[in-house]
Amino acid sequence: MLVKDIIALACDFTENQELRKALEDNSASLSEEQTLLRDSLVKCFNLVNNEIASEFIPIIKSELVKTKDFKIKFSDLTYKPIQIISVKDTKGRKVKFKVFDDYVVAIANVVEVTYTTMPEEYTFEDEISSTLPERVFAYGIAREYYFMQTLFDEADIWEERFKNTLEILQRKKSGTIMAGRRWL
Repeated sequence: MLVKDIIALACDFTENQELRKALEDNSASLSEEQTLLRDSLVKCFNLVNNEIASEFIPIIKSELVKTKDFKIKFSDLTYKPIQIISVKDTKGRKVKFKVFDDYVVAIANVVEVTYTTMPEEYTFEDEISSTLPERVFAYGIAREYYFMQTLFDEADIWEERFKNTLEILQRKKSGTIMAGRRWL
Protein backbone atom coordinates (compact mmCIF):
# COMPACT_ATOMS: atom_id res chain seq x y z
CA MET A 1 0.00 0.00 0.00
CA LEU A 2 1.35 3.42 -0.95
CA VAL A 3 1.21 6.53 1.22
CA LYS A 4 0.16 8.56 -1.83
CA ASP A 5 -2.91 6.31 -2.34
CA ILE A 6 -3.91 6.83 1.30
CA ILE A 7 -3.43 10.60 0.91
CA ALA A 8 -5.59 10.56 -2.24
CA LEU A 9 -8.37 8.77 -0.33
CA ALA A 10 -8.04 11.28 2.52
CA CYS A 11 -8.50 14.06 -0.05
CA ASP A 12 -11.96 12.63 -0.75
CA PHE A 13 -12.81 12.73 2.95
CA THR A 14 -11.49 16.27 3.40
CA GLU A 15 -13.11 17.67 0.26
CA ASN A 16 -9.79 18.44 -1.41
CA GLN A 17 -10.71 17.25 -4.91
CA GLU A 18 -8.31 19.69 -6.60
CA LEU A 19 -5.37 18.17 -4.76
CA ARG A 20 -6.55 14.63 -5.51
CA LYS A 21 -6.84 15.42 -9.21
CA ALA A 22 -3.39 17.05 -9.22
CA LEU A 23 -1.91 14.03 -7.42
CA GLU A 24 -3.44 11.65 -9.94
CA ASP A 25 -2.23 13.73 -12.91
CA ASN A 26 1.34 14.30 -11.77
CA SER A 27 2.65 15.43 -8.41
CA ALA A 28 5.36 17.50 -10.15
CA SER A 29 2.71 19.94 -11.36
CA LEU A 30 1.45 20.86 -7.89
CA SER A 31 1.13 24.49 -6.95
CA GLU A 32 2.93 25.76 -3.87
CA GLU A 33 -0.33 25.67 -1.89
CA GLN A 34 -1.06 22.10 -3.02
CA THR A 35 2.47 21.01 -2.14
CA LEU A 36 2.07 22.44 1.37
CA LEU A 37 -1.28 20.68 1.77
CA ARG A 38 0.16 17.38 0.50
CA ASP A 39 3.09 17.64 2.92
CA SER A 40 0.69 18.51 5.74
CA LEU A 41 -1.40 15.41 4.96
CA VAL A 42 1.75 13.27 5.00
CA LYS A 43 2.51 14.63 8.48
CA CYS A 44 -1.05 13.74 9.47
CA PHE A 45 -0.46 10.23 8.11
CA ASN A 46 2.66 9.84 10.26
CA LEU A 47 0.76 11.06 13.35
CA VAL A 48 -2.00 8.54 12.69
CA ASN A 49 0.48 5.74 12.05
CA ASN A 50 2.23 6.51 15.35
CA GLU A 51 -1.12 6.54 17.18
CA ILE A 52 -2.08 3.17 15.74
CA ALA A 53 1.27 1.69 16.77
CA SER A 54 1.18 3.12 20.28
CA GLU A 55 -2.48 2.50 21.15
CA PHE A 56 -3.89 -0.27 18.97
CA ILE A 57 -1.44 -2.45 17.06
CA PRO A 58 2.03 -2.32 18.61
CA ILE A 59 5.13 -2.91 16.52
CA ILE A 60 7.07 -5.63 18.29
CA LYS A 61 10.75 -6.29 17.55
CA SER A 62 13.14 -8.89 18.95
CA GLU A 63 16.88 -8.95 18.62
CA LEU A 64 19.89 -10.70 20.05
CA VAL A 65 22.20 -8.32 21.93
CA LYS A 66 25.49 -8.71 23.75
CA THR A 67 25.46 -6.96 27.12
CA LYS A 68 28.27 -4.71 28.34
CA ASP A 69 28.57 -4.90 32.14
CA PHE A 70 25.07 -6.47 32.05
CA LYS A 71 23.72 -3.30 30.42
CA ILE A 72 21.93 -2.97 27.11
CA LYS A 73 21.89 0.63 25.92
CA PHE A 74 18.80 1.62 23.97
CA SER A 75 21.14 3.08 21.35
CA ASP A 76 22.53 -0.44 20.78
CA LEU A 77 19.12 -1.66 19.64
CA THR A 78 18.15 -1.36 15.98
CA TYR A 79 14.96 0.57 16.75
CA LYS A 80 14.15 3.01 19.54
CA PRO A 81 12.22 1.03 22.18
CA ILE A 82 9.04 2.30 23.78
CA GLN A 83 8.51 -0.57 26.18
CA ILE A 84 10.64 -3.63 26.97
CA ILE A 85 8.38 -6.69 26.88
CA SER A 86 10.82 -9.45 27.77
CA VAL A 87 14.46 -10.41 28.01
CA LYS A 88 15.56 -14.03 27.46
CA ASP A 89 18.91 -15.75 27.49
CA THR A 90 20.27 -17.75 24.54
CA LYS A 91 18.42 -20.87 25.74
CA GLY A 92 15.07 -19.08 25.75
CA ARG A 93 14.75 -18.73 29.52
CA LYS A 94 13.36 -15.50 30.92
CA VAL A 95 15.93 -13.19 32.48
CA LYS A 96 14.96 -10.67 35.13
CA PHE A 97 15.59 -7.16 33.95
CA LYS A 98 15.28 -3.58 35.12
CA VAL A 99 14.62 -0.65 32.81
CA PHE A 100 16.33 2.70 33.31
CA ASP A 101 16.14 5.93 31.29
CA ASP A 102 18.51 4.92 28.50
CA TYR A 103 19.42 1.29 29.19
CA VAL A 104 18.25 -2.07 30.52
CA VAL A 105 20.09 -4.18 33.07
CA ALA A 106 19.88 -7.97 32.61
CA ILE A 107 22.14 -10.52 34.28
CA ALA A 108 23.32 -12.45 31.21
CA ASN A 109 26.04 -12.01 28.58
CA VAL A 110 23.87 -12.41 25.48
CA VAL A 111 20.13 -11.81 25.54
CA GLU A 112 17.17 -11.63 23.23
CA VAL A 113 15.32 -8.38 23.89
CA THR A 114 11.69 -8.11 22.82
CA TYR A 115 10.28 -4.59 22.76
CA THR A 116 7.72 -2.31 21.19
CA THR A 117 8.79 0.55 18.95
CA MET A 118 7.31 3.38 16.91
CA PRO A 119 7.03 3.15 13.14
CA GLU A 120 9.45 4.97 10.90
CA GLU A 121 8.53 8.31 9.34
CA TYR A 122 7.15 7.91 5.83
CA THR A 123 7.22 10.23 2.85
CA PHE A 124 4.61 10.73 0.14
CA GLU A 125 6.21 8.18 -2.23
CA ASP A 126 6.85 5.45 0.37
CA GLU A 127 5.22 2.07 0.53
CA ILE A 128 3.96 0.77 3.86
CA SER A 129 3.19 -2.72 5.02
CA SER A 130 0.01 -2.90 7.07
CA THR A 131 -2.86 -5.28 7.64
CA LEU A 132 -5.20 -2.31 8.05
CA PRO A 133 -7.21 -1.04 5.09
CA GLU A 134 -6.26 2.31 3.52
CA ARG A 135 -9.53 3.88 4.66
CA VAL A 136 -8.60 3.50 8.36
CA PHE A 137 -5.51 5.64 7.82
CA ALA A 138 -7.55 8.06 5.67
CA TYR A 139 -10.14 8.43 8.47
CA GLY A 140 -7.36 9.37 10.88
CA ILE A 141 -5.81 11.78 8.39
CA ALA A 142 -9.21 13.47 7.90
CA ARG A 143 -9.53 13.84 11.67
CA GLU A 144 -6.08 15.43 11.97
CA TYR A 145 -6.74 17.69 8.99
CA TYR A 146 -9.98 19.03 10.47
CA PHE A 147 -8.32 19.54 13.87
CA MET A 148 -5.64 21.63 12.15
CA GLN A 149 -8.39 23.66 10.47
CA THR A 150 -10.07 24.09 13.91
CA LEU A 151 -13.23 22.46 12.53
CA PHE A 152 -13.84 20.41 15.65
CA ASP A 153 -17.31 19.07 14.78
CA GLU A 154 -15.98 17.56 11.54
CA ALA A 155 -12.89 16.30 13.37
CA ASP A 156 -15.12 14.54 15.92
CA ILE A 157 -17.02 12.76 13.12
CA TRP A 158 -13.79 11.40 11.63
CA GLU A 159 -12.43 10.60 15.11
CA GLU A 160 -15.45 8.41 15.76
CA ARG A 161 -15.12 6.63 12.41
CA PHE A 162 -11.40 6.10 12.96
CA LYS A 163 -11.72 4.71 16.51
CA ASN A 164 -14.82 2.60 15.77
CA THR A 165 -13.22 1.01 12.72
CA LEU A 166 -10.06 0.16 14.65
CA GLU A 167 -12.09 -1.36 17.49
CA ILE A 168 -14.15 -3.45 15.06
CA LEU A 169 -11.02 -4.66 13.28
CA GLN A 170 -9.41 -5.56 16.61
CA ARG A 171 -12.48 -7.55 17.66
CA LYS A 172 -12.45 -9.45 14.38
CA LYS A 173 -8.74 -10.12 14.79
CA SER A 174 -9.11 -11.47 18.31
CA GLY A 175 -11.78 -13.93 17.16
CA THR A 176 -14.16 -13.61 20.08
CA ILE A 177 -15.72 -16.97 20.92
CA MET A 178 -18.97 -17.03 22.82
CA ALA A 179 -19.90 -19.96 25.02
CA GLY A 180 -22.61 -22.23 23.67
CA ARG A 181 -26.10 -21.85 25.10
CA ARG A 182 -28.73 -24.40 25.75
CA TRP A 183 -32.33 -24.04 24.76
CA LEU A 184 -34.94 -24.92 27.39
